[in-house]
Amino acid sequence: MKRKFSYILTVLTLFTSCSEDFFDTAPATQITTPEVFSSEDNINAFVNGAIRFLLENSTSQDNPGLPAIFLTHEVMGEDAFARDGRYGFRDSYPYRDPFDNTTRRALFFWTLQYTSIDHANNIIANIPINEDSKPSLKHLKGQAYALRAHNYLNLVRQYQFTYAKDANAKAVPIYTEPTTPSTEPKPLATVQEVYNQVISDLSEAEKLLPGFERTVKNRPDINVVYGLFARAYLTLENWELAKEYAAKARAGYAIMTPEQYAEGFNDVSNPEWIWGHPQTQTQNKGGSSYLAYIETTPYATDANGTNLYYGYNSIIPDPHFIALFDDEDIRKSLFEIATQPAEALYRSYRYKKFRNKYPNHDGHIVLMRASEQLLIEAESKARLDDVAGAVETLNELRRNRNLPDLSATDFNKDTIIDEILLERRKELWGEGFRLYDILRLQTAPVRREANETFVDDAGNTTTILGHWITKFPDGTDLSPNSKYYLFPVPLNEINNNPNL
Repeated sequence: MKRKFSYILTVLTLFTSCSEDFFDTAPATQITTPEVFSSEDNINAFVNGAIRFLLENSTSQDNPGLPAIFLTHEVMGEDAFARDGRYGFRDSYPYRDPFDNTTRRALFFWTLQYTSIDHANNIIANIPINEDSKPSLKHLKGQAYALRAHNYLNLVRQYQFTYAKDANAKAVPIYTEPTTPSTEPKPLATVQEVYNQVISDLSEAEKLLPGFERTVKNRPDINVVYGLFARAYLTLENWELAKEYAAKARAGYAIMTPEQYAEGFNDVSNPEWIWGHPQTQTQNKGGSSYLAYIETTPYATDANGTNLYYGYNSIIPDPHFIALFDDEDIRKSLFEIATQPAEALYRSYRYKKFRNKYPNHDGHIVLMRASEQLLIEAESKARLDDVAGAVETLNELRRNRNLPDLSATDFNKDTIIDEILLERRKELWGEGFRLYDILRLQTAPVRREANETFVDDAGNTTTILGHWITKFPDGTDLSPNSKYYLFPVPLNEINNNPNL
């Protein structure tokens, strides 16, 4: 039986243009595949379109491209919660969505990433490379390998339990050729097979991308490839290679200073952003964009002095999360309680880590930072019994968060690992890593109801808002390796692929 694809064909979804302006693109609905790949300019524009598709394509307001997956990962943990009754991620937070394979979100997550894989497959298949090929063509093909690896690395960590639990568990199908209506559907590959594909693709990208100097930071370059290697080896528990690639990934990207951290995450010019996606006002999803969902910073006040917010502001930091920070930590200074009874976020903690750009609401999307890679490097050193090295590496981050150095004499292997894992939670909040870590570490979120009180602007003592869901949909306690953490193969895909 031939495959009826649940994702749309490549040529109909991309933007192509011969313009050198990154944002100057036009729909390619009338262009055939041979024409798309007839020139290097067209191929370059195709890569632009492929990246924009992955980051910007949406089927509804609550699916703002790849960042919709980041936000889902965050609210499935313990350090963030979705506001009760607020649009966007209220069903991901209680593990109902995307656990249900009949939902449009379950279909969107699958379709988005497999369509992106098909885009990469088309680029790889249509750029023949030999020893005499132009470096620029090698660079374009290398970017496609990196994008494909990125997608498969995400998929294998979303649709199956971690490698250390069962490398032979069935995960997701692997497609490495452009798909057509006659393509034979693939069965589920094992976790091991998917990781083999990821490492193979990254190895090809590593060969092709040296010398590539990007003009826009959303293009995957050699540092991005190193960072993807580090993420993969972290989950594979290959600590030597995770340490090596993390160090290479962050080379040339300084950890941002406390002052830079306090400016808010919204621009790829940030010195430690290794990979990020710039957007114009027209590209951004407006009030339902990534930043508009996770930003809780008021941008203005009305005539009565009441704070005003842009977007849905659906995702809130948990009060118990704020308590993890030391008082001198620059990050703790970014939390504040919404104390005005008339404001939309009343009784919630606001977190100024993410701040959209005003007045155009065109903040950029962060995809990889030097701090993440530093933490991979530190954890790898710790797991290799290099406690002193792990502490030294972690201190590099701490100094840039206004924290004093830790002493290696105060830690052993287990305690420094715990410290690093805690730092991952604090540093990477909102960037989409929490569910990956819950699955990788085979742990469970600890959700506790809030008990902190404050006095509001009207003089009333009231409780700060926190978790309102503390159990799985079936009423059981949150536990490691639960089925509720895994994304489901959507029903449409099951119906259309008998080989699953």
